[in-house]
Amino acid sequence: MDRTSPPEPPSAASAQRAHPIGQMSTHRVEALADGVFAIVMTLLVFDLRLPDATLAELPAALATLWPKFLGYAVSFLLLGIYWVGHRNQFNFIRRADQNFHWMNIFFFGVVCLVPFSTGILSRYPDTLLAVTIYGINLIMIGVALFFIWTYATYRGHLVDADLPRPVVRLGKQRSLLAPACYLVAMLAGLIDPRISLVIYAMVPLLYIFPGLQHIWTYLAHR
Repeated sequence: MDRTSPPEPPSAASAQRAHPIGQMSTHRVEALADGVFAIVMTLLVFDLRLPDATLAELPAALATLWPKFLGYAVSFLLLGIYWVGHRNQFNFIRRADQNFHWMNIFFFGVVCLVPFSTGILSRYPDTLLAVTIYGINLIMIGVALFFIWTYATYRGHLVDADLPRPVVRLGKQRSLLAPACYLVAMLAGLIDPRISLVIYAMVPLLYIFPGLQHIWTYLAHR
């Protein structure tokens, strides 16, 4: 009669030891990301204040707030896109290490600057300096997200070893598409800052409606 006892299920401690030495779970990074984005997206609305005006003056007073409403709407959508992009990366990233944590800290740091750069853009929407500061902030976010993905996927460092190369390449392309658009917007500001505003407002459409990216790719390679 076989008296061999069945193997015990792995404990939580042994599950943690499954990560290679120096590598950890991604749960804390993901939780911090949700908290940072929730706070930053909420802070955007604080720049919208009811004007001190009589009922008769209210329509005209509200009309003067259009730059702030535009800045709020565009920045909220862009932050939403970056939250989705960061979340999508973690559908494939399985582990984290010290360098990865600090790269995410830098990413969160530039994300937290968005209410400040949005405030400048909302107050001075027709100036080159304002659209440039806003564009630099957005470029830094996109580039940070690109490097997070590049570091995580380098030689399967923090992802599954069998992750298809097209998935890695697509992630890099999507991370750099927005910064490229922001650079174009900043250069267009040399002609007219209002053109920059239009481009900033259109960038979210490339991610909300993915089919537009195929049109963009087609036009870029004609």
